[in-house]
Amino acid sequence: MAKGLSFSTFLDEYDADFFDYLSKTSAFCRSDKRYKELTEQIKTLYEQHPNVKAVLDVDRPCELSEEDCTALVEVLKYKNDMAGLGLKEVYFKGCMDCVSYLKKLNML
Repeated sequence: MAKGLSFSTFLDEYDADFFDYLSKTSAFCRSDKRYKELTEQIKTLYEQHPNVKAVLDVDRPCELSEEDCTALVEVLKYKNDMAGLGLKEVYFKGCMDCVSYLKKLNML
């Protein structure tokens, strides 16, 4: 049935804009309640431990206390959680695109 069908994939058509597409897709998670909570927790840690923000935002060495190191680990954990939320959005968008392709091919 699908032998005669021919269509280009998303990557074939939008390879140059792929990272822009991913960025826009993952941006939807920024309105997520958990994402906002993580952002606030990071902001609080930065305010309490300015050296942690300096370590991540500046290209020069910065000394960290033991407390700062603990805060840095928390910030990185929160940023990892935020990245995970973005990946879930991208995965969901991929599933939606797949369903769209299948409908376009009259397979659903």
